[in-house]
Amino acid sequence: MSHIAGEGFHIELRECTGYLRAFVSGGADSLAVSTAYWRALGNECSKRHFDNLLVIEDLDPFDAGPEALDLVCATMLDAGLDRVRVAFVDVQEDSDVNESGMMVGFDRGLTLMLFSTESLADRWLRFGRDTT
Repeated sequence: MSHIAGEGFHIELRECTGYLRAFVSGGADSLAVSTAYWRALGNECSKRHFDNLLVIEDLDPFDAGPEALDLVCATMLDAGLDRVRVAFVDVQEDSDVNESGMMVGFDRGLTLMLFSTESLADRWLRFGRDTT
C-alpha cells in the first residue's frame, strides 16, 4: 500500500488483481482538488502499468457545473486516463452530478462507469468487458 498527499486530498493506493484501487479522502471536493487527484491517478496508472482503476471518493461534495465537469474530464484525458477503464464509487455525492460527469466523459472518449458499491465496481473491472 502507498499514499499520495495533495493539497486538500489524500490517496491511499493498493494494487489489486487486475486493477489499481484508489481511496480518495480529505476535506471538501473542489475543481482544484478533483483535477489534482485525477492527474495524480493518471500518473500512477501509467507508472504502474495499470489499465483498470477503481476510485472510491470520500470528499465533501461541491456544486460541479458543466464547465467544471468539462475541465475535470479534460484533465483526465491529459493524464492519460483515456487508456484506462475507470470504475468510480462516490461515498457522499448525489449520483445525478456523477452521471452528468460520466456522460461528459463518454463524449470525450473516457471509459468511465459509476457504481453504488465497491463490490459492483470490482466485478466490472475484473470480469466486465469494455463495450465502447
